[in-house]
Amino acid sequence: MAKITKVSIYDMDGTIVCSLHRYRTIVDENGERIDLNYWRENEYRAMDDSLLPLAAQYRKDLKDENCFVIIATARVLRDADNAFIRDILGEPDYIISRTDGDTISGGKLKIAGLAKFFNLKNFKDAEFTFYEDNTTYLKAVCDRFNIRGVYVPSKQGH
Repeated sequence: MAKITKVSIYDMDGTIVCSLHRYRTIVDENGERIDLNYWRENEYRAMDDSLLPLAAQYRKDLKDENCFVIIATARVLRDADNAFIRDILGEPDYIISRTDGDTISGGKLKIAGLAKFFNLKNFKDAEFTFYEDNTTYLKAVCDRFNIRGVYVPSKQGH
């Protein structure tokens, strides 16, 4: 096995995948946030998602034998999501995603999923980079692990 020198962590929605066709926000006493009911009602439409420009770098990282690629998404991955990843996006080395009924914040979800990699010998000297469109998640993950973060502006970063 090749030596892992780089770990690239990609959020999906708004970062490497455009799912705006099934995304909308609502405003309530807590401010603007994703309309999760609408999202869930349209999960079956995941195969209609499209790739964003950063997906080209994601695919390049997949081909780099020294790069370990992680998708860290707050989605609950259903059959259509998994088919999109497998058939269109390309399968990463590891996926962090939400389980049914899990209400933990996306930032905490991603931190919990990534934590083990920082204790593994194979990743000791690797350079970690996290690509994310949600500034709260980006800051939480990068501050927790002291890694490089790349903010990807999008209309889905709630």
